[in-house]
Amino acid sequence: MVKIPEHIIDQVREANDIVSVISSYISLKKQGKNYIALCPFHTEKTPSFSVSPEKQIFYCFGCGIGGNVFSFLMSYEKISFLEAIQKLAADAGISLPKYKEDEKQVSEYEKLYRVNQFACKFYVETLTNHISSLKTYFKERNIKEESLKLFQIGYIHESWDSLYQEILKQKMDPMIFLTAGLLLKSDRDPNRIYDRFRNRLIFPIQNVSGRVIAFGGRTLSDEEDVPKYINSPESPIYYKSQTLYGLNYSKDWIRKEDASIIVEGYMDFLQLFQHNIKNVVATSGTALTIDHAKLLRRYSQNCILCYDSDTAGVNAALRGGQIIFQENLEVKVLLLPEGEDPDSFVKKNGASSFFALLKTAKDYFDFKVERLTHTYGGDSISQQTRIVSELIDSLVTHKDALKRNFYINLIAQKYGLQENTLLSELNKKRKIISSRESIRIDEPEKEKHPKYTSITLTGAWNAEKDVLNILINHLSEVKRFIFEILEEDDFLNQVFKDVFKLIKRNQDKSSEELIHLIISKTPDQQIVGMLSADLFSEIQDPERYLNDCIQKIKITKYQTEIDKLRKQLSQLNPEEIQYTRILEQINKNLIQIKELRKIFAPHKRTT
Repeated sequence: MVKIPEHIIDQVREANDIVSVISSYISLKKQGKNYIALCPFHTEKTPSFSVSPEKQIFYCFGCGIGGNVFSFLMSYEKISFLEAIQKLAADAGISLPKYKEDEKQVSEYEKLYRVNQFACKFYVETLTNHISSLKTYFKERNIKEESLKLFQIGYIHESWDSLYQEILKQKMDPMIFLTAGLLLKSDRDPNRIYDRFRNRLIFPIQNVSGRVIAFGGRTLSDEEDVPKYINSPESPIYYKSQTLYGLNYSKDWIRKEDASIIVEGYMDFLQLFQHNIKNVVATSGTALTIDHAKLLRRYSQNCILCYDSDTAGVNAALRGGQIIFQENLEVKVLLLPEGEDPDSFVKKNGASSFFALLKTAKDYFDFKVERLTHTYGGDSISQQTRIVSELIDSLVTHKDALKRNFYINLIAQKYGLQENTLLSELNKKRKIISSRESIRIDEPEKEKHPKYTSITLTGAWNAEKDVLNILINHLSEVKRFIFEILEEDDFLNQVFKDVFKLIKRNQDKSSEELIHLIISKTPDQQIVGMLSADLFSEIQDPERYLNDCIQKIKITKYQTEIDKLRKQLSQLNPEEIQYTRILEQINKNLIQIKELRKIFAPHKRTT
């Protein structure tokens, strides 16, 4: 296992401000001296994720995950500590010593990232070698050279196994390429392996941090039976329902414009981006999902669906709009002129015409009313009843009770109905769904908590934890007092004992250095989270508060010994010498407890 010197770890950490790193993944909002956000590790309605620029740590008060910049990257990217350091060092322009990696220590996630990056480089090099034969195509499609480079667009010719042959040439293991979906096994001959992509323009699909996780391939063939697009299958690092193409390029623009434009294809994304319409994302071979909506909400509450005006486009807008709408985002729908898609429209008319068209986008609820009226008509009572029923259906799963009532009021006014009647119908439908799904839909869906090791804490564990917090935050003021009175064996919880020993060995370090040393040296993330949480609060008058903590720790230690001795006593004959000795020891411990209660007066913690 690779051991990186502490000074290099510190150098990399100090070069990467935690606020800057985390804000490249999620939107942070300033609140007092800290920053807050919706937690990226579990589902929530209100922000419980906090980042401290002063202490360079984060903590989620909802799911309990916490730590420093390395911890965040490891959890978000699903990578190892070494991989996190390598990435942050590269981002900061720091050269790391050459480390020989133990392949057993490289995670499956990292292996998949690496084979995708290898394939991406291969596809780009193949395009470079065949660029002359593709110039006409790029000219007709208005794909600029700078876009090819920026989006790392590649090419693969008609050969069945050009990528596979390159893998063998580089003496790489084909199995991980099969897992990534870049290679396939023949159904007729399992020993025959061939490339998934052939004669296609290749679009690398990247995660939010820009790592290649999959590919989309657009055919260059004129044959009708050849699919226009094929995509990588899902893998441990690629889930279509959680991935939006181009988000790594557009996330900052979405924040700046406070709106995301959602299109359906890679070429739609590319053309809009080329025309300086950069707050755009595309779905990747799937319809919009709840996870897509949650992902977009990290950057802006406002979304605009930009689809074709054909039947498929209208249906996609209705389905996708409903998903975003029920997640309480502000969603509008823009249907392009007949026969146009974002790609063709912006090529013909330019960016200014597209921006003008954007202003005509309809609020999703108004769009739905319009489409239902177009579908059913609106003259007869039965037609209006059907429209109203479907509008109520669209409100059943909406997350915001206030907005549900607001829309009910709009429906009542539009169709001349009693608001109470509509509310009654809405609540009836909500109860039906609630009983069907065995959940209360008023509540947020069950949170997906990170899977941490479960540690059972005993005794005065809270006091032990608080002592560590005081040591970290107020080391210079209290270390002599604590280290004279408390010993390592006074800690009954091994995890806190280890942290206490670590602080004692490194008591000359600053509080900030200690925080990150503890985070890096504590293997259990549950404990890292607990300690991080305490670092977001301060203990006023720590010396006085220490009395209560130390008293609890010391008394608990003696009481634990008494309990053990009493168990031994119950198994002995009162006439035995050992019985008398144990009894004497119990009495001594009881006297010690009595003395401790006199010496240490309890004081309340103020935070």
